[in-house]
Amino acid sequence: MVSDLPSERSDTGHTACRIWFPEPAAQDDTYINRGEHKWDWLARSTVPKAGDYRRFLNEHLAYLSAHDQQKLVHDLHERWDSAFFELVLARILQELGAAIEIEPITSDGKHPDLLARFPDATVVVEATTPVINRVVGEETIRRAPLLDFIESKVPEGWVVYVCELPNIGPMDSQKEFRRVVTRLLDIRPPDRDDTDQELIAKLSTGTIYLNLIPCRWEHGRLGWEPPVMYWDNTSQRIRHAIQKKRRQVRNTKVPVLLAIDTSNNGDLGDFDRALFGYTYDLHDHGKTVEICFNPDGEFNKGYGEPTYAGVLACPRVSSVMCSMPVLYRHPRFSGDLPAAILQLEQRIYSSETREIQGEPCRVPDLIQRLNLVNA
Repeated sequence: MVSDLPSERSDTGHTACRIWFPEPAAQDDTYINRGEHKWDWLARSTVPKAGDYRRFLNEHLAYLSAHDQQKLVHDLHERWDSAFFELVLARILQELGAAIEIEPITSDGKHPDLLARFPDATVVVEATTPVINRVVGEETIRRAPLLDFIESKVPEGWVVYVCELPNIGPMDSQKEFRRVVTRLLDIRPPDRDDTDQELIAKLSTGTIYLNLIPCRWEHGRLGWEPPVMYWDNTSQRIRHAIQKKRRQVRNTKVPVLLAIDTSNNGDLGDFDRALFGYTYDLHDHGKTVEICFNPDGEFNKGYGEPTYAGVLACPRVSSVMCSMPVLYRHPRFSGDLPAAILQLEQRIYSSETREIQGEPCRVPDLIQRLNLVNA
């Protein structure tokens, strides 16, 4: 999958000739399968969306040095989500005017994710993609083989909506489930006058409830699956990321920014609560008499010069959709940050007014420069 052509830097800042994600040789008009690694899908699929992904990756990897390209491509194979975030983050910093190094060895022997040298200052940027709402991922893994089997048995011309699944884990037998699903879906393709069909069966492990709709859909024969119920823990995972990374970057000689990607979970409200605290109302006989702020966030703990100069909050990062990073400045940080970083939207807690204050972004076209994949 990796070309052996030499890598050279062009006048535009791109590294020429190296195509890390080439177009597949064989035609394959299928979308990504459930549970399939993005790398494997991009290596085989010829649908337009896969081509757009390959274009995005090749285009943005070309802005990095040959060494950094090799490092990120290796990491994309091993840990796609976090490596993809590092690529997008590196490109954002470059667009802000920084020269980037990925995992350099600093003078104090540390290996930060990114070293960003701006004309007026240098910062270390440590990137992290915490696992948010782990129960969703675990439930997705549990369901995957059940949904794959159902989809494989749906007759031509039908799309199935899975309303309920039995409780079958990875180590449990699927014999009963497979036998019942095969029987339920042993039906002919729909005629012109056919309408929706409800298929329900009781198993020893729970209920199968399927709704069949006569139609053709280019993305397969599975139209919907039951939602996963969970208690959102985005704010808690942000707090955990701050605590976990602190040891790695403590005593770094230049300012440290922790970039946090919450993988399309939550919003800036989760960062507000995790970093600064939360607002609450005081009521008297059902009426709000005072709005208060509890400054229990991670940035309002401790004393003295902090480990982090701030956090780059990135609630939504993908090749299709990317939100502008928001700089959460640590209230106790007394040093200087690059002027380009300070052009981002900023949020900071004021102990005097006991509220979170903000400054607007002054580089509104930053994300547009990344040339994202069309949704």
